[in-house]
Amino acid sequence: MEKHKVLFVCVENACRSQMAEGFARALGSEIVEAYSAGSHPAFRINPDAIKVMQEAGIDISGQRCKGFKDLTVRDFDYVVTMGCDDICPFVPALRLIIALEQPGIIGHI
Repeated sequence: MEKHKVLFVCVENACRSQMAEGFARALGSEIVEAYSAGSHPAFRINPDAIKVMQEAGIDISGQRCKGFKDLTVRDFDYVVTMGCDDICPFVPALRLIIALEQPGIIGHI
């Protein structure tokens, strides 16, 4: 069975999209090949996102923030934008828009 390639997009690729990639890898690894990226990637993943995911039993501490140009894959089956109205023009895929508010995190990365 061929895995579906899914890209999770958020502006900084530091929280929501990283968490979504982590969940997809942990829970759907048999059917999904998960990636994430952002248009203006942060320098590091939000520590609160890492902590919350660890509490869920998923380690995303080894993931890094990426921009679109950092992706090694360009052909996706699905692009999931994480409520940021971010646009990923080079990706010809079925686009899903999920309205997720930025988690209540103090400060900016």
